[in-house]
Amino acid sequence: MTHERSCSDGKRHRARLVADLDHIDASRHLYHDDEVSEARFRLHDAVRDAVATVLTDKQREVVEAYFFEGLSQGEIARRLGVTQQVVQKRIYGAGRGGRTVGGALRKLRDALAPLVLPS
Repeated sequence: MTHERSCSDGKRHRARLVADLDHIDASRHLYHDDEVSEARFRLHDAVRDAVATVLTDKQREVVEAYFFEGLSQGEIARRLGVTQQVVQKRIYGAGRGGRTVGGALRKLRDALAPLVLPS
């Protein structure tokens, strides 16, 4: 018996897991501390808002596909008709002159820093 899965099997497993989570009774708390749950919901909303407002359209497109849909960089590249390197640069930025320029994650980190760093 092999433990390897094809890419499509992994997607089906993730989709099944997400479908299973949809059936959890909303009145049951996944966390015992309501304050922690509320903070998580606020952070989740802030991330979605930052993705919608801080990123360029091209960055938003790859971030949503990569992090929210679970597609690989190669799958996103094929979908958009660009190279995998272009997808990677839109997500992580590109090195220029000894520093990283651009990149959706840098923009999101900067936008969300006040929420996750102590004041």
